[in-house]
Amino acid sequence: MKKNLLLLIVLFSIQTNAQFGVAGVNLSNDKSQVYTITTNNGKTFTTKSYSEKTALKIKEIKFKTTDGEKKTVALSQIDKIISIGKKDRSNFTQKYIKYSKSKSALMTEVIIGKVSLYQKSQVTYKGNSGSTAINPTANTANTNITYYVLKEGQAMAKYIKGNNIDYGSFRNNAIKFFSDCELLVTKIKNKKYKRKHLEEIVTYYNEECE
Repeated sequence: MKKNLLLLIVLFSIQTNAQFGVAGVNLSNDKSQVYTITTNNGKTFTTKSYSEKTALKIKEIKFKTTDGEKKTVALSQIDKIISIGKKDRSNFTQKYIKYSKSKSALMTEVIIGKVSLYQKSQVTYKGNSGSTAINPTANTANTNITYYVLKEGQAMAKYIKGNNIDYGSFRNNAIKFFSDCELLVTKIKNKKYKRKHLEEIVTYYNEECE
C-alpha cells in the first residue's frame, strides 16, 4: 500500500517544445533523430531518447547511449542537449538555465544573441506503477509553457511571458527588461509590439539597440 501511495505522489516532468514536440521523446516519427548530451566537464553521449525525472529532490535524466550503455546524469551537470534529425521539428538545442535563486531547468533555445530567448515547457504526469517520463500511461495533469530572456553577462534568466500572473504582465515585464533601449520601449508602450511579438522584440533589441 505504501509503495503504491508513493508511486502515486511521484511526478515525472518532461521538458517540451511547442514547435518541436517533446524533447527527449521522438514524437515526430523521425527515425533519424539523435540527441547529443554534453556535460559541464566536456563528456558527450549520443542517444535516441532520454527521460527527465524531477521527482521530489531528484533532478536527472536517464538514457541508453547508442552503444547500449545505461546512463544517469544530474541536470546540474548538463551543459547542453542538441537534437538533430531530418525533420525541422527534430532540430533544437536545450540548455540548463538558472531562472531563480534556487531553480534551474532545461530550456529550448529560441534566439541566441545579446539577449537570448528560451522556452521552458513542462508536461507533468501523475505517476503509477507502469508510467515513465518516456511512456506515460496516466493522463496529462498539467502543461505549462513559459518564456525567459537572458542578457549576456547575466547569470539568471528573467521570466517575460507565460501564464503565471504572479510574475506580472508581459507588457510590464518587457518594458522593465528592455529599459536600456528607449526606442524599443516606446514601441512596446505604443502597442506596436505586443505579447505575440516576443521573438520580434528580442530580434529588434539584438539588431537595433546599443
